[in-house]
Amino acid sequence: MLGWWTVVTTETLEQRKQAGGNSKEMTLATWDAGLGGMDWIINLCKAGKATQHSSGGYPNRFTALASELVPLLEKGIAENPGVRFGGDTPTGWKGSITVHPERIAACSPQQLLTVEVWDQS
Repeated sequence: MLGWWTVVTTETLEQRKQAGGNSKEMTLATWDAGLGGMDWIINLCKAGKATQHSSGGYPNRFTALASELVPLLEKGIAENPGVRFGGDTPTGWKGSITVHPERIAACSPQQLLTVEVWDQS
C-alpha cells in the first residue's frame, strides 16, 4: 500500500519514543491515507502552526497546539475514495478512520499534541 498511517495523541514526543509509548487511551484519532495524505500537517508547518521533529517515514513526528489541531479533528477526517489525497484537510480511507470526540473535546487549547505519520509503502 502506498500511503500513510497517522496517529494524533496527547502523548509527548518523549513518551512516543519510549518502548512503552503508544497509549491507546491517549490517542485522539488514527487514519490511513494515500499519497499526499501528509500534506495537511506539512501545510501547518509551512504556516508556522506545527513543528516537524523527525522525517523519513518511520515515523515522521510533529507537534502542534491543540488550538490548531482540535478544529480539524472536530470536523472529522474526511473520507476520500480516490488514490490521491492532500490539501489542508485530513482525509482517509473509509473504514480506516478512528476518532475519539470525547478525548478531542477534553484538550485544552494550549496543550501540545503529537502527530505521527508512518510510511506504509
